[in-house]
Amino acid sequence: MNGYGIKETGEFYPVRLQFDGHRLCGSGRFSNVYNGQMIAPIRREVAVKNVWSDSKEFANVATITDQAEIQILAKLFHPAISNLLFFYGRKANDKIIHCLVLDYLPQEMAKLRDQGFKFDTLDAKIYTFQLFCAIAHLAAKNIVHMDVKPQNVIMNQNSGLLKLADFGNARRLESHEKTGSSYQVTRFYRPPELLFGCERFSSAIDTWSATGKDTKDQIVLITGVFGYPTDEDIKSIGVRRPRVTRKEARGIETFTSKMLDADVYDLLKSTLKLDPKKRKSAAEVLKMSVFDAIRAVPRKRRSNGAELPTLANYTEMHPKRELMNEETKEFEEKKVEKKKEQEKKKEKQSSSSNSEEEEVKQNE
Repeated sequence: MNGYGIKETGEFYPVRLQFDGHRLCGSGRFSNVYNGQMIAPIRREVAVKNVWSDSKEFANVATITDQAEIQILAKLFHPAISNLLFFYGRKANDKIIHCLVLDYLPQEMAKLRDQGFKFDTLDAKIYTFQLFCAIAHLAAKNIVHMDVKPQNVIMNQNSGLLKLADFGNARRLESHEKTGSSYQVTRFYRPPELLFGCERFSSAIDTWSATGKDTKDQIVLITGVFGYPTDEDIKSIGVRRPRVTRKEARGIETFTSKMLDADVYDLLKSTLKLDPKKRKSAAEVLKMSVFDAIRAVPRKRRSNGAELPTLANYTEMHPKRELMNEETKEFEEKKVEKKKEQEKKKEKQSSSSNSEEEEVKQNE
């Protein structure tokens, strides 16, 4: 099928795509996700996200790239993100389906959590580091994911790799302008500034995580942990005072295991602040001592005996868009060789044809 790839410049180019089978691995209200094997123009296991469109116009590069998620992902490329590799459009039941070919990892953090799986301290730090790398990359591009939660985090337990996925709610931030309704982010992970009604967003949204059953309950839980927002907090966030009972702050320690290391508490305290301006940025979090174990030499081994994944280039905020792996390089080299052979054959045929014409002219 015909599709499009993305150049380093962010421009799109036409490309022929070929897949070998697929299976449904996730479904939602507006999209389905399939896992399959791509065999051209590169060889790798991929996820294909099918997004339903209201448009009935036949899919071409203009109509497909109007899709918001494609516009956002075209600006991003990072090893801790489920990157957009290619995209194409197809028609089904008189509607256009936007198909996004993305990086794939086999497990979803939410499903592991629901199965009762627990990570040891080192693995928890490895995965947390990668998640903050992804958020830091987004912040460097002036983009907010707006839906960071376990359901949107994919991983591979064997290799220890993690990627932030599903950019359907992501948006590009414009400097300090009003960015819309505060009813954003899945409720259980919604930061206090949105719960309090703030409509000016920042990348600090992506560093927050909490739990609750509804918006009011969420506010009660947050104020129960951190206390009622101060005058300074209210002024900084730019909202009215929340209508909840004023309680004395009980602190994060009340709700977490006493076995947690001090540097883990430092991470929680620096990111879970009522005032988004006082939260550490993702880039600042990556420099914290909590991740020293990942940077240690000699490198530690994980509980499954595997080496730590190589994360040296993860803190690079603007890595180059690179799709090639060894198998793909060999595949591409063969394509180039085949093209050269075809050109030589064409030249030979052309030369032979010219010789015959010369011979005919001489005989005349």
